[in-house]
Amino acid sequence: MKKDETIVGEKDLRLPELEPPPFEQTRLKDLPAKTRPASALYAPRVRGLILLFAAVGAAAAGLLVTHVRRDLGTAPWLVTYGAALLELAAGALLFWLAMRWAVPGAGGSSSRSRAYLGAVLVLALVAAFAVPHLVTEDHPGLGVGIGGEKGLRCMGWQLMTAFPVLLLGLWMIFRGASVDSTLAGTLAGLGAGLLSDAAIHLHCGAVDPAHTVTWHLGAVVLLTLLGGLLGRLLRTRA
Repeated sequence: MKKDETIVGEKDLRLPELEPPPFEQTRLKDLPAKTRPASALYAPRVRGLILLFAAVGAAAAGLLVTHVRRDLGTAPWLVTYGAALLELAAGALLFWLAMRWAVPGAGGSSSRSRAYLGAVLVLALVAAFAVPHLVTEDHPGLGVGIGGEKGLRCMGWQLMTAFPVLLLGLWMIFRGASVDSTLAGTLAGLGAGLLSDAAIHLHCGAVDPAHTVTWHLGAVVLLTLLGGLLGRLLRTRA
């Protein structure tokens, strides 16, 4: 008997030679979805525009569900639409920077981005104290003070309209595998906060700094910190 043969009851039990499967059965389209190549990310400016449109849509929905300020047609243009447009432009810039930081090697200088963060917050604070000088002395929004209940409603309105946008931005940052998701999340949080603050100019008629700094700007700062914290969690769990 040959060495490579095993005879049991005169039957050859050697394993048959297996033929390799044809190429058609192993084409890329038949592989599991998780083995398919990842789709390319859109350019940072495109993803920034997506975030911007989402923020505008969320703010518009919030205004439709609630109301616009009563003096929208009579208040100075710079206090209402002008302030909203300025913050809209600043928010668009921050969204673009956040999406750049979402891609490794595309963020640029971190110190410059942090300088933008600080400058935007300082300008927002200066604007809050400058707005009262743009209205007449009998404006009803001057004497509201902090306004606890009204202030909580304003902050809640801003958080309600901005938080979904922040979550969308964080998801985009996570998909881009950012090397500094904390900075990217902070930029996205400040951008979402500014867009909600832009909308609050059309929703709330208060111009008293005690109210606007505490609640309006306070919501912006809270969203900025929340974006940085959630971005840091993304980095630790990546």
